[in-house]
Amino acid sequence: MKTIKYIGVARKSLLDHKMRSFLTILGIIFGVAAVIAMMSIGEGAKREALAQIQELGINNMFIDDKPEERKNAAEQGRYFSDGLAEGDLAFLRATLPFISAASRLLKLDGFVQSEGYQNNVQILGTEPAYGDVLTVDLERGRFLHPQDLAESRSVCVLSGPLYRKIYRDDVAEGAAAPSGQAADRWLRLNNRYFKVVGVVKARSGTVDTVFIPLNHPVLRETFRAFAAPLSGLILRIDDTAYISRSVPMIRKILLRRHFSIEDFSLTVPELLLKQQEKTKNLFNLVMILITSISLLVGGIGIMNIMLASVMERTREIGIRRALGATQRDIRMQFLIESIMLCLAGGLIGIVTGILLTKGIELMTGWKTYMPVSSFIVSFSVSVFIGVVFGYYPAKNASELDPIEALRHE
Repeated sequence: MKTIKYIGVARKSLLDHKMRSFLTILGIIFGVAAVIAMMSIGEGAKREALAQIQELGINNMFIDDKPEERKNAAEQGRYFSDGLAEGDLAFLRATLPFISAASRLLKLDGFVQSEGYQNNVQILGTEPAYGDVLTVDLERGRFLHPQDLAESRSVCVLSGPLYRKIYRDDVAEGAAAPSGQAADRWLRLNNRYFKVVGVVKARSGTVDTVFIPLNHPVLRETFRAFAAPLSGLILRIDDTAYISRSVPMIRKILLRRHFSIEDFSLTVPELLLKQQEKTKNLFNLVMILITSISLLVGGIGIMNIMLASVMERTREIGIRRALGATQRDIRMQFLIESIMLCLAGGLIGIVTGILLTKGIELMTGWKTYMPVSSFIVSFSVSVFIGVVFGYYPAKNASELDPIEALRHE
């Protein structure tokens, strides 16, 4: 019952000075809002990055060609490497038996033409294994078939967004098509006609991409200085225990085959994932430390106001002590006032943080995600600040001498 009485007295005291109470909790409001906004932005960035990394496949490893390194080596008169080739893949698979699957890639800038549409695109020569290694999701039709490579057929598969740009189709993105249903349309790619046999869902880096058989002549018709037989390799390693350990082994093998010229780069999504986790955690820690300054300033402001309140109400404290109030009663009264200020600041700060996060998302286009932990952490910290910074003024009030307090004007 006493606690309810303390809350009633504290509530009346705070409402009697509404403007002062509001100004007192501004630091808490902005601090809590900043914590929520920063954690939401960080979590949103983390989820977007993780989605992109996971899209690459945690069990995959990407080897990309770097022609500029061969050019530098040639200018320096060093041994000349031919770049990534099928022989590299064959040697890697023979040497490292834990490679469970692989796909070859050959990229080329191209120009696509169709009735009412023409634009630059990326041509990606590949093979059926690409669909298995990267788990290609089809919107309609099929992906490349082994027979397409065997006969060097002029067939292609388009990424979903490009298909809709070319044909202005009314099929919704991501809509499933009946199994085996081919798009059955034609387009002109680098002055050759190709039949569209499938459409795949868009993924990072393949928004305007045309997939064709790896051995199609159109891929060899354009001269590219220092170009390698292959633009890249994708390796899949099912046993994750070998992924990080295989990186130095693969690098050493390729360097030996390429005359010590590192004209390739290795990208390992699993290692990117771990690095992203570390970066995100560090970012969150730094942001929380920075925004905690606002909470600290808000706590100091509350302590100052509460000390001033004790001075203003010295005579009131003396009267209450004379009427039988104990030191504990006085201490609890002022401590509860401080906690109520911080609770109000925390609640208003949460609402402000949600609005701020949504505002940032609308203005910048950044993806955000508000974890429940951000509300719990920020609200808990605001209550903690109320206890810590309110205890000293409450203690001072409880230790005032009743007689001297009654004499105070």
